[in-house]
Amino acid sequence: MIDYRWADPAELPGIATFFARIVALDESYVSHGEVQTGLSLDGRSWAPDLDARMQEDLAALGPDRSVAVAQDSGRLVAAAIILWEVNDRTSFMVIEDLATDPAVRSHGVGAALLAFVEAEGRRRGMRWAFLESGLHNDGAHRFFEKHGFGALSKVFSKKLG
Repeated sequence: MIDYRWADPAELPGIATFFARIVALDESYVSHGEVQTGLSLDGRSWAPDLDARMQEDLAALGPDRSVAVAQDSGRLVAAAIILWEVNDRTSFMVIEDLATDPAVRSHGVGAALLAFVEAEGRRRGMRWAFLESGLHNDGAHRFFEKHGFGALSKVFSKKLG
């Protein structure tokens, strides 16, 4: 049975390693968010020290971010990093990362984790849920579209240096 819950801070180093291991399997995951956070140096591939960078990022999570996990008999099989934003005009959540172990894909784990996160968003009064996905990450696009997400904009970039 798979358990869906919010991670404890002590679990974050292991979750960072999980993210680095899973996303490194597929360079189509790289998007502007990975460039902006330095997880990708060229917008096409992962930084060579991806695990160390993920460790730094998860160690620096503030109170405006939460990490949801899915565990099967204590083994981490999926995780999501969520940013919660409330301001004078609106409230929204950003699914900054969502990774599912390939061994459990197409078994409903990602869908259930997404539903878990969305339920918390509704409980917190979030009006929107946003995410971004790599340009050629077609499997993720199909997954998110199946769960009600649609394209709202295009992100353009230009390397300056």
